[in-house]
Amino acid sequence: MTRSKPRWRSLAGAAALALGACTPRPPIPTIPVVVVPDTADTRPAEPATPAPRPPAVPDTAAFPEALLAPPVRVGLVVDTQRVEVGSAGAFTIATQDGRTVASVPGGGTATFTASGGTLSFTTRQASGSGGPGGAGLPAPLVVRSADPHGTLLVRGAPYRGEMLVQRATTGGGLTLVNRLDMENYLLGVVPKEIGRFDLDIYEAIKAQAVAARTYAVTYQGRRTAQGFDVYATVEDQVYGGVAGENEVVNRAVRETAGEILAYGGRPISAYYHSTCAGHTAAIEEVWNNAPVPYLVAVRDVDPRTGEAYDRSSRLYQWTERWTHEQLVGILNRTLADSLRGRRITQIRDMRVLQRTPSGRVHAMRIETDAGSFTVGKDRVRWILPPVRGGILNSSKFDVQLVRSGGAVSEIVATGGGWGHGIGMCQIGAMGRARAGQNYRTILGAYYPGAELQDLY
Repeated sequence: MTRSKPRWRSLAGAAALALGACTPRPPIPTIPVVVVPDTADTRPAEPATPAPRPPAVPDTAAFPEALLAPPVRVGLVVDTQRVEVGSAGAFTIATQDGRTVASVPGGGTATFTASGGTLSFTTRQASGSGGPGGAGLPAPLVVRSADPHGTLLVRGAPYRGEMLVQRATTGGGLTLVNRLDMENYLLGVVPKEIGRFDLDIYEAIKAQAVAARTYAVTYQGRRTAQGFDVYATVEDQVYGGVAGENEVVNRAVRETAGEILAYGGRPISAYYHSTCAGHTAAIEEVWNNAPVPYLVAVRDVDPRTGEAYDRSSRLYQWTERWTHEQLVGILNRTLADSLRGRRITQIRDMRVLQRTPSGRVHAMRIETDAGSFTVGKDRVRWILPPVRGGILNSSKFDVQLVRSGGAVSEIVATGGGWGHGIGMCQIGAMGRARAGQNYRTILGAYYPGAELQDLY
């Protein structure tokens, strides 16, 4: 991947970036469950606990010109009844129009609540004594450290930037939003997403920084109705604030500052995942999305050794087991809407009907005494969760039935990979870095056709 010359220049005082609204670290769409019960009822039905639906790849406008690093609004605490903000140093509380309503000395805290359409707060000093408060104030309130380089504490964790105390859009409570610039946001995201900080994977860390920045830019504004841009969780990108920062990662973020991936003059949807087991997936293999030129299936194997770049992952290969009784209980929950009041007591057969080009499950048939169910694409991960909870590691697996006296006694899934499989394989990127590839080459492998460009 060759980096194009900068196309945009930053100007002082530029406004915030507002592009079209992606997914959790992408959420999964609801794939219909096709039900063929033993009775004459052949109507298709939706599963009982549908997974979140990812939005389509946004048709964003061409990049706005002349922007500084845009601010990002992170939903730290969403829809709560009360929230506390503190700081090691002094901080202020102000209305949106800049009127200061309280100054709190270092070590103090402020506790916010909502009443009717307004906000109230009480403060406490480090000594434990009370301080100034306020009631009947319009939302949002803005909490800022008195030190421009200071941090604010939320649930004991320090964060850069400022806090916006807003009314929640549902439930009548509060939402606390951390507003800070893009690069400082990434300092708290990349360590949580890449997870490793060794210098031998430094180029992979830089690739992760570019992918995370591109993700944030592309989907900025997607949650405006909730008063912020992104969640601080896997709903978008995991964000840990200052506590999660790492010196090696900070360097990688700064060395790639302003760089994003673009296709056709627009920022791409930079999906990524942990482990692809030697082959990434095209987006249409996994979700009900149209094909995307840069989100295609990529064979992720080192041509020199014939081994997958992500072979070091602990989930390169995996096995999950359920007893018959365990999986019966799970299916009665995950297929409850499809069962329409019936109960499964016996699993008769399970088999993969069709696979995608990258080897993932396209369709699987589950035969029970309450009917036959065909589940599709990545949806199988929610239909067949492990006994320990969560979702199945990936949709790249096969099943074997262990029988005793002709009846199913155990179900075994053997598979590979962790995550949806689209875009950059994080462990694969580490393998590529160890093999000597730089971050431009790594990004070019996982997002073919995309260009590395300077946004600011």
